[in-house]
Amino acid sequence: MGQKATLEGDSAVIVSLSEAAMHMYSAAIDALPFPEDKKFHKRADVVLSGLRKLRAALTDAAGSDRPSPAVIVALSGVRQRYDSLMAHAAAAPGSSLGQQIYVTRVHAKLSAHEVANGAGLRAGLLDELEAGATPTDTEAAKIRDTIAALGGLPGDDHGIHAVPTPAEEESSDESQVSGWDPVLVTENAG
Repeated sequence: MGQKATLEGDSAVIVSLSEAAMHMYSAAIDALPFPEDKKFHKRADVVLSGLRKLRAALTDAAGSDRPSPAVIVALSGVRQRYDSLMAHAAAAPGSSLGQQIYVTRVHAKLSAHEVANGAGLRAGLLDELEAGATPTDTEAAKIRDTIAALGGLPGDDHGIHAVPTPAEEESSDESQVSGWDPVLVTENAG
């Protein structure tokens, strides 16, 4: 009886910590700038990184000898929030191929291993790209072909978003970084 109480207590602590972390991540997600803002991807990537760590910890907890419905419910919530933010990031201008292939493969109900194997990519590459790594030109071409073969990004009639070149990023209009058009704001003030 004492061992079971300890295991239930451990699960309760894990779930409580997960809930606290999710509260902070949800606040950070709600505070993200508009997707067109140059800061969007940098800030979203920080949240996604934290969610990946939380997801990994809860996956370990769910796979341990501590059976707990509360842990798998917490894990499900983290995965859902992660998938939602990845979809938002993948749909934003300047999204990475890692974000795009993640959303495409999840929509297609395929694992990273299945997609990598089917596309002729090395094992683990898609997980690395999801975490922000940059593919080689050959890998990028295979990923674009795979995204196209799977029907493109969900909800996107035009396929893959173009990743802007540094010259395109520099030429963006700073006045609309937050999504506000100063002309409209001043004309409609008061």
